[in-house]
Amino acid sequence: MDRNGGFGRIREERKKLSFFKIFQSADLSSESMRALPYDFMQNLSDNDLSYKMVIRAEWGSSWEVDISKNPKFYYMEKSGWNQFVSDNALGENEFVTFTHTGLMRFDVNIYNPDGKEIVTPRKPPPTTPFSGVKKKEGESSYKDVKKEDETCESVEGVELEATKKKAEASKTSKKKKSKKVVSYVGVGEPSRGRKKKAEKLKTFKKKKIKKGVPEFKITIRKSYLKFLLLPRVFEVEHITSESKEYTIHHWKRKCSWNVLCLVRENRTVFSSGWCRLAREFPLKVGDRCTFKLIKPTEFVLITKKSRKEITVIG
Repeated sequence: MDRNGGFGRIREERKKLSFFKIFQSADLSSESMRALPYDFMQNLSDNDLSYKMVIRAEWGSSWEVDISKNPKFYYMEKSGWNQFVSDNALGENEFVTFTHTGLMRFDVNIYNPDGKEIVTPRKPPPTTPFSGVKKKEGESSYKDVKKEDETCESVEGVELEATKKKAEASKTSKKKKSKKVVSYVGVGEPSRGRKKKAEKLKTFKKKKIKKGVPEFKITIRKSYLKFLLLPRVFEVEHITSESKEYTIHHWKRKCSWNVLCLVRENRTVFSSGWCRLAREFPLKVGDRCTFKLIKPTEFVLITKKSRKEITVIG
């Protein structure tokens, strides 16, 4: 019965205007990816044409996307489109069909590479059905990092965050104990321990001042080849509260890439343009990267190959 019902739905959908897209791991926010097919728009009646479209998933969630036109074709604006891509964690070669039901409203069916249809949300849907409209233009698609990745990142990828926490803990401890300094005089070992910590903190600060150029270090893992989370400490101190485009220069070759730095409430990431950089640089899992902020919107990326790769070459 289910199978017959599925075929019946397909026959009905074939009577309606539709198109499909394959969501590969390339730049999902590119104009070509957001373009509405020429044949589809040619067959769309003037009564149905609108500069706002609504995308509705199988499980009921909806996204509103603004439509614009250039001299060649109609395309979907980044804000709503990227929200749709992000909320559904697309980018793993999914096959997605868009079936027009009238007045620029579309039913969407999402299929995994193995052909199995996704009928439940991959992660919690947006709090409001049209949250995509409120997002700023220029946001790029990316999947949220799993809790496991965030944990691993804090362990091996973000040395600055750990240093910052230690520094803050040291400051707090120093303030609390400053009122009771008399009771610790002559104690010996604890006092010397506190002095060493204070000296280390001063040394760390001096090093930062001597370097002069803000930087952060990170080790590339598989998920970072699609988008890159910025360390919280660096993000708070050096990244503005608005999403903007940064230029990232190769440290040896005379080439650079424009990458969108997407600022959200939970984390800040390099998104649109980052996949291309990772592919062309090229970056591989295990590479140790240093990002130096040489200008307000320019980085130099310095890399050291993973030890495994060096061993194989040797």
